[in-house]
Parts: sequence; C-alpha cells; structure tokens
Amino acid sequence: MFHHLFICTGPTCSQQGAEETLQTLQKNLEAHHLQRKVRVTLCRCLGQCGNGPNLVIYPEGTWYGHMEEKEVGRLVREHLIEGKIISHLAQIPID
Repeated sequence: MFHHLFICTGPTCSQQGAEETLQTLQKNLEAHHLQRKVRVTLCRCLGQCGNGPNLVIYPEGTWYGHMEEKEVGRLVREHLIEGKIISHLAQIPID
C-alpha cells in the first residue's frame, strides 16, 4: 500500500520537535526501504497546534499528535508496515 504523510513543520510544531521527528522519520523510512511506498510532504500548519508535532497519514486519513521522535520507529513499524493504528497517539482533529 502507498502512504502519503503530511507532517506539520509550522512554528508551534517546530518548537515541539517536528524537525527532529521528520529527520528520524526519513531515516526510518530508508532503513525499512519504504522510500517508494511512502511520500512525505511538509506543511506549515495542520491546525492542531496544542497536540504537536502533528501528522496525518493518507489514504486512511489517520491523524497523529504528540508525534515525538521516540515514537517514529513505532509509527513506521506498526502503522506503515503492519497497518495498525497507534491508539494512544491517534487524534480526532478539532476545529
């Protein structure tokens, strides 16, 4: 399955570690040879600043908040490879 991840790199998420999360994500994707199966797009704001760093994964439309660097390996392994949602990080977007 092909996945498209949108990761927030806006000011608030960046202050909460988004850049480090992004770097770790890219390393994990390479380590698992997923570069052709996963596209990562940076975005300025997902509107969920209080839950940052944030990302959303399509085609499922799964939102994750508090996506700290230490959780990235689990995200790649469980969500992208095994297809399981990580319930304690999954978020319902708020308006």
